[in-house]
Amino acid sequence: MWLLDELEKRKESHTIAVIHRERKLTYKDLWELSERLACWIEQNCQSKAPIAIYGNKDVEIIIIMVASIKTGRAYVPLDVSFPVERVEKILQETESEMIFNFTQEKLIEVKGINVVLRSELEKILYKSEVYGKERISKGLHVKEEENCYILFTSGSTGDAKGVQITKKNILNFVNWFKERCTLHEDKQVVLNQVSYSFDVSVIPLYIYLSMGKTLYSIDKGMMDNLKELFGYLEKSDIAVWISTPAFMEICSFDDKFHAGMLDKLEKVILAGEVLTKKLVFTIQEKFPGIEIINGYGPTEGTVLLSACVVTQEMLEDEKDIPIGRILEGGEFRIVNDNGESVLEGKPGELVVVSNSISNGYFKNKYQTEEVFFTADNGKRGYHTGDIVFENGGLLYYVARKDTQIKLNGFRIELMDISSNLNRIDIVSNSVVLPVYKEERVSYIVAFVTLKVKKDISKLKQGIEIRNELRKMIPIYMVPRKIVIVDSFPMNTNGKIDRKKLMEEYL
Repeated sequence: MWLLDELEKRKESHTIAVIHRERKLTYKDLWELSERLACWIEQNCQSKAPIAIYGNKDVEIIIIMVASIKTGRAYVPLDVSFPVERVEKILQETESEMIFNFTQEKLIEVKGINVVLRSELEKILYKSEVYGKERISKGLHVKEEENCYILFTSGSTGDAKGVQITKKNILNFVNWFKERCTLHEDKQVVLNQVSYSFDVSVIPLYIYLSMGKTLYSIDKGMMDNLKELFGYLEKSDIAVWISTPAFMEICSFDDKFHAGMLDKLEKVILAGEVLTKKLVFTIQEKFPGIEIINGYGPTEGTVLLSACVVTQEMLEDEKDIPIGRILEGGEFRIVNDNGESVLEGKPGELVVVSNSISNGYFKNKYQTEEVFFTADNGKRGYHTGDIVFENGGLLYYVARKDTQIKLNGFRIELMDISSNLNRIDIVSNSVVLPVYKEERVSYIVAFVTLKVKKDISKLKQGIEIRNELRKMIPIYMVPRKIVIVDSFPMNTNGKIDRKKLMEEYL
């Protein structure tokens, strides 16, 4: 089930493909406008470099994505939470010729980069007669081994890493997971809330659009205003909820969030971070009889590598909720620090071999070779860095092997934050730590020592540092608290005592 094939079957359909606020886009519109834009891109781009998109949930973003892969070019979705400095670094790394900018941010003017603003895009899509009748050649469509998209995730060096995902990777994921996404025939609408820069957004885009369903888009403004959000949800007729556990939990705190608001809801797909039994019980209480799917997978594995429907037996088990069974056609090993397989029930690092595994990080051979490999069967393999154990064919998540965390579904390298903190002039050194609440990361705190002491309060200094950091990294990575300390406590090994920092200051 390939997206472009399925969209072509519906190119004359007036069924709604996407809804965002008061705007609607039919399948006929999506096909025609993406054809028009694909022709324009092909005529205005000299190379096959990726097409960058800087925005959130505008209807036109899906048109750009489809148009890009129609021309055989990958797209690079960059959320509005990405600061300009990081966007510009990514443009340089990908050597992109073109970026569609839906924000008010002014991007650096670099020779060879065409910054297409919303106003210009609207002229191409809706007012240009030049591209109205042309058709893009199917021979240009993205091929199996070519990249469909590149997602930039937090990297331990302070710079983002570009995970490249091919058509082959997506097809492998879709053909496995689509069976878990089926709906009753009279159900049509699917939640489209997850940022396009986060790979869980692939489920509505590549599975539910291929099924001819309607994506109901929730933007950042709605998420920041629950009253507005609930107003839209009440009239949405959503049948499938797709999000991180954190977003579902935020909504669940409100008494108004229940089956009376979403009376057509039949399936909840949660991924991106740990799913707790407490949240499952809350969902079941608010939406009796709902099917809940728990999914697990790093971006390098194309959305999900394992999944399961949460059962009553799992909830009654003393163990945490499992992350499911490995995807069809996938192979896995659980290994110790020496690379040796461990016995069932024993924890170790999860290593997966599958056609869903990425070829590696974009133009980053060193970091690719650190964690990716080619197996004897020719498939790509990946050392996930996640500690798991197996029981009865099911995998159970334990912890991370390194300093990477998940916060509200976003993958964050704590060293990425620390590296950028240390670039700020007044900062001498920093330690960044997660604060947990009920098995999940609640927020991030940074402990900072200064090169020079200013004649202002530590609170004001922390605010200054936080404001500087916002210019370097996405807002979801900026610590909620920045604590100024005179010096870091040391343990007996001469290393910074992170446990003592937490005990003394939080």
